[in-house]
Amino acid sequence: MTKSNPFISICLPTYNRAFFLKESIKSVLEQKYSCSELIIINDGSSDNTEEVIKSFKGKRIRYLKNEKNLGYISSINKATAQVKGDWIMHLSDDDLLLPDALKLLAKAISENQNKQIGFVVPQTININSKGKVISIPKSQLDNKEYLILEPKEFIPNYTLYGKKIREKYRFNTCFPATLFNKKTFIKMGMSCPQLPVAHDLLIAAKICLKYPIIVIDKPSIKYRIHESWGSGLNQRGEFLEEYLRYLNLLFDFVKNEKIKFDYDFEKYCCHSLINYLFSLDGGLIRLAARYQGPYQERLKRISQYIRFGLSKEKNQFFRPAFYFSILASLLPQKLLLKIGQWQRKI
Repeated sequence: MTKSNPFISICLPTYNRAFFLKESIKSVLEQKYSCSELIIINDGSSDNTEEVIKSFKGKRIRYLKNEKNLGYISSINKATAQVKGDWIMHLSDDDLLLPDALKLLAKAISENQNKQIGFVVPQTININSKGKVISIPKSQLDNKEYLILEPKEFIPNYTLYGKKIREKYRFNTCFPATLFNKKTFIKMGMSCPQLPVAHDLLIAAKICLKYPIIVIDKPSIKYRIHESWGSGLNQRGEFLEEYLRYLNLLFDFVKNEKIKFDYDFEKYCCHSLINYLFSLDGGLIRLAARYQGPYQERLKRISQYIRFGLSKEKNQFFRPAFYFSILASLLPQKLLLKIGQWQRKI
């Protein structure tokens, strides 16, 4: 690593996604920033993933293979221990880096070497499974490329539009686009196996509580959103349990590290969660759209969400969005999916 050019290691775990993988690898190798390496982890794939990987040659590529499927979290933690760079990115096997991505991220790091930056996160362009653009982020910073946030200024959490920063800016963070300080990522415990989906929230929140971070106001990645509209976890309706586990682990971390706030941190986090659950495009409606099971089981889940929300905040009775989200969550799944697809085209 040189002072002006931080060395970046990109870890790309993949499992049975040969169809998308080739394009993802190309997006890394075609970067306009060469001070980097690519570590590809074949997580026990049974398709032609290995053939795709071996079709690429070059000194910047390293290939690791798991004899059996270990899962995404175990794969990225395994790769993290073997990277050469001081900065590390975990790229999903269906996402695409924009041509200037690494150059953009490296520039922000180089200009702030006097700060112990925990991670750098850019904006994202959302695409569908066919590569068609769904949404492009709007620029928010006037004449500035990025914002430096001190510890505790930004806490990744679920709200309707994302955490509001400095009462002015809203940014949506994307784990596959985030460039982590490797030492900090390891020190903070890496990705948590106890959280199959929210592992990115926990590691990011820990780092945000202890280190300054940089939020870039430009996209660096095309983030693929598949038409299934959600992960397997959400399809089973287990979001609430997972997110509560995330919060409990985060609260334990705050307590053990003796981190102090000038507000009730636990109350704030629970309030953010409830706002997300009962917002017009929030967790309750998404549960109904994604839940793969009998309608009666979906009703049980909906009741669970409602009881949780009311147990934490009684004033839900006075919020119109609370009743709208409940009514919408009772609609047929096919109709909810069509509404969701329509919203993405707006």
